[in-house]
Amino acid sequence: MGPVLSIINRRGAVNAITSLCLALATLPLQAEPASPLSLEEALGIAQANAPALNAAALGAQASRHIAIAASQQSDPVLRAGVDNLPISGPERLSLGRDFMTMRRIGVMQEYVSSGKRLLIRERNELEASRQDALGRKLAANLRRDVAIAWLDRFYAVKSREFLKTLAAELEVQLRTLDSQLRAGKATAIEFPITSAALLQTWDRMLVIDKQERLAHIVLARWLGEEANRTLGTPPNIEELLADLASPDIVSASPSLLEHSRELDIAKTELAIAEKNKQPNWSWEVAYQQRGSAYSNMVSVGISVPLPVNASERQDREIAARRSQLEQAQELHENLRREIQAGVASNHAEWQSLIERRKRLAGALLPLARQRVDLSLASYRTGQSSLATVLEARRAEVEIHLQLLDLERETARLWAELRYVYLETAKAVAPGARP
Repeated sequence: MGPVLSIINRRGAVNAITSLCLALATLPLQAEPASPLSLEEALGIAQANAPALNAAALGAQASRHIAIAASQQSDPVLRAGVDNLPISGPERLSLGRDFMTMRRIGVMQEYVSSGKRLLIRERNELEASRQDALGRKLAANLRRDVAIAWLDRFYAVKSREFLKTLAAELEVQLRTLDSQLRAGKATAIEFPITSAALLQTWDRMLVIDKQERLAHIVLARWLGEEANRTLGTPPNIEELLADLASPDIVSASPSLLEHSRELDIAKTELAIAEKNKQPNWSWEVAYQQRGSAYSNMVSVGISVPLPVNASERQDREIAARRSQLEQAQELHENLRREIQAGVASNHAEWQSLIERRKRLAGALLPLARQRVDLSLASYRTGQSSLATVLEARRAEVEIHLQLLDLERETARLWAELRYVYLETAKAVAPGARP
């Protein structure tokens, strides 16, 4: 019976293992963690899900349709009526007994010169071009805003890591203060000082958490659920790979390109106003039917407006359009100077922040590290307290946080310069006119 029971037990074990394997095979696979969200991926997701960009494209499409429609001649007008209908006497309300009564049907057409229609079409095509320029400006601003939010969140996470380390070290100091007081290695004043430092560190962590939440809200607006992913490696914020002193950078800026289309529209509207001094004329053909005893008739006519007060109407409109053009030119020049100054100042500040961070990192971090090492050596030989070590460590963390703040400011300026100016300058076709 022994071998039989052994075989039965082995079969039961095999069946159990088989059942367990089948059960495990039917369990859903655990989802793999999402890969880190890079800045370029975030920009691509945001740009693909931006209603404002779609709206600008639809506005440009609408203006192009209007341009074609506006350049056509107006539709002919069907005119019908009764002329010279008697309202008294024996022929009262009769359509056929009086020789002057006529039933009339005709067609009237207003004629607009081809030059004026071409100008009207050009004006609407320029509006479409302005919508395209608006779309480029919105895209540039979107990429800048997403990049700044991504970078703000990245540096908030890094700052929290330093503050968490500092808080943990301060908590260790508080836990060891009692034993150090009894051993004579600490003074009573160290407890409130360390407690206050820990509370201040926690408060700073709350500020950092708020900054990260705000950055996450901005990212979620553009990325949706993708904003919940961890962030990848940041870009090199100390490199722009372009000459920001080039005049092409300013002339290709999104705001100036959009305003240049408004300037072209103002020029076209002035040309249209000058064309309006030549009024549109109309022609008409009508067939007139009389009573059976009388002959039918055909009438042909032309209508031409008479500009009898051109100095107070057409000339006033031309003067107004010319003033609007001059206003647009002045605003355009003002905007150009403003953008030029903004690019130059942002570039100078960006360079200054890079230099400041390099100098501080090269000078302060080694000193802070040396202070920590010396305090640790003194603590091990009993010549200093743990509070001295932690104070040196806290000073080192403060330097790291200061450098992170400088790096975050540098990153924000880098995003402005790259995504608003440099990328737009590369995207604009050669020969584009501001």
